[in-house]
Amino acid sequence: MRTGGRRAGNFVISLDFELMWGVRDHATRASYGRNVLGGRQAVAAMLDLFHKRGIRATWATVGALLCESKDELIARIKHTAVSRAVLGSLEDIGPDERRDPFHFGASLARRIASCEGQEIGTHTFSHRCALEPGETLNGFAADVSYALLQLREWGVRCKSIVFPRNQYAQAHLEACSLLGLTHFRGNEHAWFYTAASGDKQTKPRRLCRLVDSYVNLSGANVSVPREGEGPLVNVPSSRFLRPFHPRLAPLDGLRLGRIEKAMEQAALTGGTFHLWWHPENFGANLAENLQMLGRVLDVFERLRGEHGMWSRSMHELAKRTAVAQAPRAA
Repeated sequence: MRTGGRRAGNFVISLDFELMWGVRDHATRASYGRNVLGGRQAVAAMLDLFHKRGIRATWATVGALLCESKDELIARIKHTAVSRAVLGSLEDIGPDERRDPFHFGASLARRIASCEGQEIGTHTFSHRCALEPGETLNGFAADVSYALLQLREWGVRCKSIVFPRNQYAQAHLEACSLLGLTHFRGNEHAWFYTAASGDKQTKPRRLCRLVDSYVNLSGANVSVPREGEGPLVNVPSSRFLRPFHPRLAPLDGLRLGRIEKAMEQAALTGGTFHLWWHPENFGANLAENLQMLGRVLDVFERLRGEHGMWSRSMHELAKRTAVAQAPRAA
């Protein structure tokens, strides 16, 4: 769509849907269980909000949480190249979703899949972090391959990947392209967002990312996804929607202002603003986090009305990128 001869901007949302699988190496039910259970409530609340506001989103889903039971999970591990070492000990895993809502979320995934405009992407099968010590390209590719096979069993032809903890290198993009994926969520350009293993996530990097949510350190990060610049179309992140924290609540106006200014730039220049977070980030302080999301969507509705801004999933944006850049017949 163009407004006054100008291409309209895009608003992309992606969510890293993990439950406990994304934190099993450093958290427990005691330390993070509240976030997971609250995150389950957040999924339902966000879907209702997205439906009412006409918001399309990509849900990058860890394959392990799609299993209906522990028996299915173990069977899938036995018959694939997915390593039990990556998933960790399974002793704390309950028998099914009713008795272990921390690890199983098939009912939530079915609800997401049934909602118009919501895309299911992959976050690997076992939340496999590509750059961690001991990780191999073949092991990572096998994990992703199995995640895609599992989604096909669900009737989902997955084209989008979000790399766990935003860890990837060129070789991982090439491997994903060979598996049929077409686009991914890249990182912001600032040095403190560069893909790195956990041991390289230093305090200065973390501090800069925290400050950047409130004060402009990295710019607007408005992008124009392009084909032909790599094996996959990059739909890069613009901002992580940092969750509410009581001690930082007085700065929430700055947090929203950072997002609003970047969204306005995207709307005015025909660029893309890509916002992401984990449903589990909303699990604690659910009401306050939903309130902030509502304020962000208010900004989008204003920009949609004033400048024709679009809400698109990652796949929709990448498809439009391919069409727009396809050579025209003479």
